[in-house]
Amino acid sequence: MVRLTPALLVALISTTSSVDAAPKKERVQLHAHRGGAGMRPESTLYAYAYALEMGATALEIDVVFTKDGVPVVWHDHSIDGKKCKDTGENELVGKYIVDMTLEEVKTLDCGSQQDKAAPDQVLFPGAQIQTLEEILDLMECYGACHVELNLETKLDPLAVNETFPVEAYTKIPEILIRRDIFERTYIQSFDWRTLINIKKAYPDARTVALANPMTTDISIDRGVGGWPWLGGLNLKDFGGDWIKAAASIGVDAVSAWSGGSVLKWVNEERVKTAKELGLGFFAWTVNDEKDVERVLKAGVTGVITDYPEMTKKVAKGLKVRMAWKGLEEKRECWRSGGWKE
Repeated sequence: MVRLTPALLVALISTTSSVDAAPKKERVQLHAHRGGAGMRPESTLYAYAYALEMGATALEIDVVFTKDGVPVVWHDHSIDGKKCKDTGENELVGKYIVDMTLEEVKTLDCGSQQDKAAPDQVLFPGAQIQTLEEILDLMECYGACHVELNLETKLDPLAVNETFPVEAYTKIPEILIRRDIFERTYIQSFDWRTLINIKKAYPDARTVALANPMTTDISIDRGVGGWPWLGGLNLKDFGGDWIKAAASIGVDAVSAWSGGSVLKWVNEERVKTAKELGLGFFAWTVNDEKDVERVLKAGVTGVITDYPEMTKKVAKGLKVRMAWKGLEEKRECWRSGGWKE
């Protein structure tokens, strides 16, 4: 039998305390891209309900404005006939949302057409484009007070006629504050003017700089001078490093394209650079199991995906903490979605 001397007892207590106090690994965020567009019609109420039921830590949404100034959740500036079809008297497919009233937008059926790239997608005929407020209502109805929002402002500095001006997007935080979700929201954009303006008006806003080769690669000839997406920044001032450029405007995270060569755009070196600057690093849109594994091993702090359930399973296999326990289905929360059962 080992004799418990005072010195040994102190050592045992110290060891036990250090084990008990060992922090858990930080949870990698799971952002359901357009609600999980691989499994439900993108950006519909039913996609976001699915994301909540799959345990997503954040709903990734895109916001544009209708002609009458209502922020709606839709990725494209115009209506793509492969995603939506007309049901009313007016022909709206092909038109810009900024040229349509909310009443007109609500006549579109965006849940009846199968995405050929997503054969597992469950359709919801009649599904409507939702307002930002309606998505917040859904979260509230589900009791998703632990789930965050990743809100992308959709505008293009090279196509100013296609959306409301940048000043309109600067007012979005007013809605988020009123709905008590501002502190749980990331505001991301390719157009860094939005991020600069919002951070100036709302210093506590969590902003995320989106990037892809077209907006930030110093070697690409875009046919225009400089980098119009970067809010007046010159990448040459940062040695071509867009992560350092993003840090200079006070963002909280960067979000990088994971298409094409994943290892070029999302790799350990870039993630390390971001973390050393105090930034989170999200990867988008990661839809292949091998790519999910690669970006997780690179150390990203968040994965944006059309397939939240698949991504969660890959993370579990790697023993990476990700996602929440999924919420129970609540069909009573689906009433405003437009689905014709």
